[in-house]
Amino acid sequence: MDRSSRIYGSAPEVVLALALLLVLAVACGPEGETGQAGRTEGDTGIEAGTVPSDKRPNVILILADDLDGSVFGRSTLGSSWTSEGTSFTNALVTTSLCCPSRASIFRGQYAHNTGLVSNLNKDPGGGARFFRESGLEDQTLATLLQDEGYETWFGGKYLNGYEEAGGWEGQVPPGWDHWQAYLDESIINRDGTVIGFEDHYTDWLSGEAARYIEGRQGSSRPFFMQVSTMDTHTPLVIPGRHQNAYPDARAPRPPSFNEADVSDKPAWIRAKDPLRKREVDRFDRLQALRLRSALTLEDLSREVVSALSRTDQLNDTYLIFTSDNGYHMGIHRIRGAKWTPYTEAHEVPFVVRGPGVPADESFDELVANTDIAPTVLDLAGSSPPGWMDGRTFVPFLDGEAPDTWRSSLLIEGVGGTYYDRPGYAGVRREDEVFVEYSTGDTEYYDLVRDPYQLENRPEDAPQGIEGDLKALKSCSGDACREAEGP
Repeated sequence: MDRSSRIYGSAPEVVLALALLLVLAVACGPEGETGQAGRTEGDTGIEAGTVPSDKRPNVILILADDLDGSVFGRSTLGSSWTSEGTSFTNALVTTSLCCPSRASIFRGQYAHNTGLVSNLNKDPGGGARFFRESGLEDQTLATLLQDEGYETWFGGKYLNGYEEAGGWEGQVPPGWDHWQAYLDESIINRDGTVIGFEDHYTDWLSGEAARYIEGRQGSSRPFFMQVSTMDTHTPLVIPGRHQNAYPDARAPRPPSFNEADVSDKPAWIRAKDPLRKREVDRFDRLQALRLRSALTLEDLSREVVSALSRTDQLNDTYLIFTSDNGYHMGIHRIRGAKWTPYTEAHEVPFVVRGPGVPADESFDELVANTDIAPTVLDLAGSSPPGWMDGRTFVPFLDGEAPDTWRSSLLIEGVGGTYYDRPGYAGVRREDEVFVEYSTGDTEYYDLVRDPYQLENRPEDAPQGIEGDLKALKSCSGDACREAEGP
């Protein structure tokens, strides 16, 4: 099975989108009538992956919450992005949990280097309180861009526990010129003042983002925006226009769903009973809500692109779309949704569009959330600091994979009471994954032969992979890039 099809699903809207672009290109008229005549939306007339040398690009990161490949690929959200940009079908978050993943995005580091490993402020290395009190917040992608002369804007969900770690008191993290962070579904901290709003939380965020973009028209100062939605995280509030969408939706039923034989799995999985019918029914209802939530996220995405287009900023702006972690329901009998070593938890949608970036293109090479900060800095013309673990994927944005690229990534999660799962660390490659638990249990899967991770065969793990894991678990900065390969 083609792994990209498994992740993203079908996209029948692509043909219609391409046809529309062709019509628009013809309708623009002969070149010379306007500065953009004869060009399609993504055609800037410049070399792919670049912007004019006299103007640094704007960058917008749209970060979804708990969005997995099944919802991205089965809703129209997926086709609306993939038809217009370059996708990475082996994109991972290195820790598949909201707060650690977001910290890795802000810092370009693995969780074992940020030290932020949990969602909860009360836990060691947990939540927004740790991010602030440890000093991590003082040096982030936002502060680095601000130092480079970028105007910075944040809207939506910040880090778990932010509300009680300064949000209600008006705390605004360093590096952000404009700040509007959720405190709950109808209250925000706007630049240090707590206020309420009445719209649906994603519709409100969409309007705020569009207004900011419109206000930037004609400015010579480049900007960075992070639009962090609460879609598709529970509790899901669906606006009326999408209430009846996907009436026949069911949770994905891969062969690993409610797996019949888990005798090959580690002890924490073997201890689990098969799913009950009421649990399966709940998963089905949840999947319908998540698909409807994705439509609201699609509305936001389209409004951001529309605001850029109508203010003539689209050809000066890169957009990155991804999620803070994946999501699963019922695989290998697991009731929980993420923070496991399985592919559904770590794999996320990941699409980039912008000046010269090929549309409807995809790559299988491994990219990660740790790469976002180095990439944005590279696009801004700045070198990432040496303490960042990730690497820039700008070389892909001209439509050709670089001659050398990483061969491995680390996936990791601390132990705890979450699903009664022990801590783990693993080596993820394009076509295989090896995991070692704190209990001594191990897992190895050939993802080409066994994409759903049904047959754990640690005896087939390639020689040297345990040594690779040891190097990755303790790496930082340049040592991480060396440990990742090629």
